Order: sequence, then structure tokens, then C-alpha cells
Amino acid sequence: MKMKQTGSVWDNHGLWYYSVKLPGEKTRRNVPLKAPNSNHTMRTDRPRKMAEDAAARYWEEHTRQAARHEPRGATVADLCAAWADHCREYYKGTSTAVNAVLDVRLFREMFGGAALAELTHGDMLQLRDALVRSGVSRSTVNARLWRVKYMIGWALDEALIPATVKAELTQVKGVKRGRSAAPERQPVRPVDDATIATTVAHMMPNTADMVRVHRLTGMRPCELCALRWSLIDTSRLPWVYRVPPEVNKNEWRGELGQPRVVCIGPKARAILERHKDGGDVPFSPVRAMAEYIAARHAARVTPVYGKRKDAPHVPRVLGERWTTDAYTKTIHAACGRAGIAPWGANRLRHTFGTEVRRAFGLEAARAVLGHTGGGCITDVYTFDAVADEMVRTASPAVEALG
Repeated sequence: MKMKQTGSVWDNHGLWYYSVKLPGEKTRRNVPLKAPNSNHTMRTDRPRKMAEDAAARYWEEHTRQAARHEPRGATVADLCAAWADHCREYYKGTSTAVNAVLDVRLFREMFGGAALAELTHGDMLQLRDALVRSGVSRSTVNARLWRVKYMIGWALDEALIPATVKAELTQVKGVKRGRSAAPERQPVRPVDDATIATTVAHMMPNTADMVRVHRLTGMRPCELCALRWSLIDTSRLPWVYRVPPEVNKNEWRGELGQPRVVCIGPKARAILERHKDGGDVPFSPVRAMAEYIAARHAARVTPVYGKRKDAPHVPRVLGERWTTDAYTKTIHAACGRAGIAPWGANRLRHTFGTEVRRAFGLEAARAVLGHTGGGCITDVYTFDAVADEMVRTASPAVEALG
């Protein structure tokens, strides 16, 4: 028989604690409450519901009798763990693999110990309110709420929940503009060339050229990081970079995927020519680090002393190519050294797309950025035709501006 929970949740200097006297004990305990899979005590800026759930888990763990009650089925924590495994496999190599897990984090923290079948529409409303109070923008609130509902729909497909539970939990609506305390997100603007010039002045030559090529091609950061000489057709003008499937955002569309080609104009070609002697990878973290060390050594004003014998050298292992996170952090670090506000790498794509649209129109901008639209690709002839059409449409703009 399950014993009725006692005790109370309270605020201990900004942290959630559970005051309880367990059966058979003479004194009360003051227990710090923690979220599932966390080693840190929950702060009181987290919803009280999360603290109460943690207290319930603590009570159940310490009062469970030999005669266990019937299993309640999969819990929210179980669902989120299965969802994380699914995302790593299904969205591998993309930012969605990470974002899809982060978007459901608050849902797991609030209801991790609860059985899915016991959740109600009111719990989903509590989740929406907690997202609004977290301070993120209204569009982010709706995106995270949508992701939780999508995960619940996935759970139905995986036979983790019955259809009635899915119908109960996915009826909550998103937040409307001006109807909540959630702020509106400011649109992502292009970054101006003066800011770009100020930033690259505080970067190593290899990485600075990487930013310049990004500005002159409008490709996605992941496409730039995957750039290889072996993937560039230099026998024609403009050069044509065929993006590999593992970083092609639309590779999943249609039976053969949707092609993505990037045209490289004369200014970008001149920059890339400077890096032809570095092997198949034009932009490398290894070369950037070598340039950094050489610059530090050249600027040194004190004598070079020998290494301490009692301090073993631990070499830093760098990856073969840049990751989008490392690339963005490099830009942010350069902005910090320049004393300007940090900006994201994807804004370079906005800059080039805006420039192309202003000078050559919407269709050219769509071709340059890879926004092809249209239906799915159904055969190899259509696949190649779409790629060739993208090159023909983008070539005049890239040759003039890139």
C-alpha cells in the first residue's frame, strides 16, 4: 500500500528544500530538491510545481514498500530520454539534433517524475505559463511548446502513450501577439560591411578569409565549415560548390533529396586561391591555431625560456575542420577584442542575400541562398536539372557581387 506523502516544500535562501519526517524516523529532514539528472539544488526561480514533483520523487524513493503498486507506465523523463536518442539518430549532423532536446528541457524538469498518462491539459497550461515567465521571446515560447506537442505525437507513433493522452496534451494553443508578458523577438538584420571589417581585423588570416568568403557567397555556416576543394567544380565560371549530403538542410526532401549548390564569384575565388596549398580543406582550425601561435611569438617582448621539466606538455587536439559552434565562438571572440557587440555567423548570409535581392531580384536571391521551393525531386534527371537551373539563375548575381 502506498503511503500518503507528508512534509512541505520551502524556500531556503533562494533554493527549494523539502522538510519531511519519514515513517519510522523521529526527526525531520531538510532535503535540497534537485531536478531529474541534475546534481544542483533547484533555485526558486524555477516553478514551485517542479519542486513539489521533486519532493514527491524523494518521498516515493524513501517510503517504497516491498509490495509495490502497479506500474504507472512511461514517465515524462522516460519519454524525454527516448526522444533524445531518437533525435541524435534522426537529425544527426544538424542543429535540430541539439535544439529538439533543449526545447523539451523545461517540460522534463517540471514533470519528469510524472506518468505520461497522468498529465492533463492543465499541466500543459502550466508549462506554457512557465515558458512565458522564463523570459524568452513569444516565438520561442511557441516553438518550444510546439516541440513538446510534436514529441508527444511521436510518443503515440512509438506506442508509448494511448491516443487519448495525445489528444489531451496537444490541445494547448500558442501565445498570441500582445496577449502575454512574453516579449517579441527582434528580426535578425544583416550585418553591415563596416562591422565585418572591424571584426576580421581582430582575427587570424585563415579565419578572417573564412568570414570574407562567407560574406561573398551567402552559404549556411554548416556548408562553409564542410567546404572542400574536392567538392568545388573549378572548370567553369562561376565555380560551383556541391554541398555534401551530410550538411544539406534539404537532403531529406524527396527520394533523392533536394540539391544544394553554391556559386563562388570572382572576389571569393581570389580569396580561396590563397589557400590552395593547404590540402583539401581551405579553412582549418589547425592552420588558424598555427597562425595564432606564430603571431604571439612574433609579438613577444621577453626572452624565450626553456620548458619546465616538471610540467609535461599536453598537446591540444584540434578537429579536421571547423564546427559551426567553434566558428561562431571565434567571431564572438573577435567582436570582444574589437569592443563591438557580438553578431552571429548566419547574419553574413542575410547580408549577401539582401544585397543580391536588391540588385537582381527575388528569384536570384532564392537561387543564391538555396531557397528553391517547388515540389519534391522524383528522378535523377529532374534532380540534375534543378541544380543546373539554380546555377544559371545565381551566376549573374554571384559574378557581379561575389
